[in-house]
Amino acid sequence: MVAWTTVSTYGPSLAHHAAYAAWALALLGVSATIPTLVMALFSGTLADRTNRRRLLRLSNALALVGVVLLAGVFYVFPRARFAAPGPAGFFVPEWFLWVLPLYALVAVSAALTRPTLNSSVPQVVPKEALGHANGVILSAGLVASGVGTLSVGFLLTPWGPVLTLLIPLAFFEVAAIALATLESDVTGTRKGVRRPFTGDMWEGLRYLGRRTGLLEMTLASLGVSFFYAVAAVEIPLYVDDWLLQGALVLGALTFAISIGTALGTSAVNAVRYDRSPGLYLAVFVALTGLSLLILPFTRSAFVALAALALFGFFIGMLTTIYIVVIQRNVPNELLGRVFAADEVGSFALIPVGQSVGGAIAAIRGIAFTYWATGGSIAVLGLVMAGLKNLRRFASGKDQYSVPVGTT
Repeated sequence: MVAWTTVSTYGPSLAHHAAYAAWALALLGVSATIPTLVMALFSGTLADRTNRRRLLRLSNALALVGVVLLAGVFYVFPRARFAAPGPAGFFVPEWFLWVLPLYALVAVSAALTRPTLNSSVPQVVPKEALGHANGVILSAGLVASGVGTLSVGFLLTPWGPVLTLLIPLAFFEVAAIALATLESDVTGTRKGVRRPFTGDMWEGLRYLGRRTGLLEMTLASLGVSFFYAVAAVEIPLYVDDWLLQGALVLGALTFAISIGTALGTSAVNAVRYDRSPGLYLAVFVALTGLSLLILPFTRSAFVALAALALFGFFIGMLTTIYIVVIQRNVPNELLGRVFAADEVGSFALIPVGQSVGGAIAAIRGIAFTYWATGGSIAVLGLVMAGLKNLRRFASGKDQYSVPVGTT
């Protein structure tokens, strides 16, 4: 919703609207980069040292506050303009300056939630059921996200951004109620002498650095998340400038990604990936890139809908395998820090991908952006297939791994 409001209202009277909107999306991505990186550095250690239930409740509360304040900004909608570096005549609206820190606050809340939630699941689910459990968790979240996104497509024009923000507000409120009723003890299991906070941080980094296969998986996740961000953040511009459609089509395309991803997180459990999860990861990454290469060839919203549903489907498959592999092969007392390392090296670069995507689209156009992004993801999949250490770690055969089925 924030991205579409930015694209559709940013300099609408200017002749080169697409270029200016692309730079605005780049600024939106930059606004979340530094705070997300900072939070990601600490979130994993917090998850391994403190009560994970409290952290989940805190992160959800931060998101609630961010959405409420965003609604306040769009209600007031200050219209002053400020000149900014960039193309000739490039400006920043005052309302956009207020949106940036609140967008960052929501990003910080997500950076705190992900490693905490992912490290909590193995404490309430048996190892052999992790694939199905993560599939259910991811599917439920993605279906809710997809329904919310599709609703935004229908409601943004008649309701406006203020009332439309009631949708994410309702979801966060439901999450708050669910977290309030959570009774299971999901606190990280501590072993050995209690270290200072910084000592625990370094222990997590040393653990990751000594395991080549795990490090390669983390770096591969970094690449996938970076290019995913480039592709996802440019969808509003793709709809506006390439398909020449409006908010309804944007909502449908984003909904297709969410539903496709939800289906992928469940369908992957029908595949016998346990025998060679590293190879399956590589294949699904390559297929993810190939699905994006359909977009520059079509100006049909229906074809784009199918391509992005397929894109989401493969993303769901590879995400589930990645999470299960980490949960099965890393000791519980280190899970938060390992997932947080992925946060720093992967999810924290999502805003960077957004910024780069906006810059590429502004300079070379939206078609080239999807050519470059889809091709890069496909090549990354081929590289992953050739990494022996990654395949061994994913299969539980790495000498540092925890054998599958142990706690």
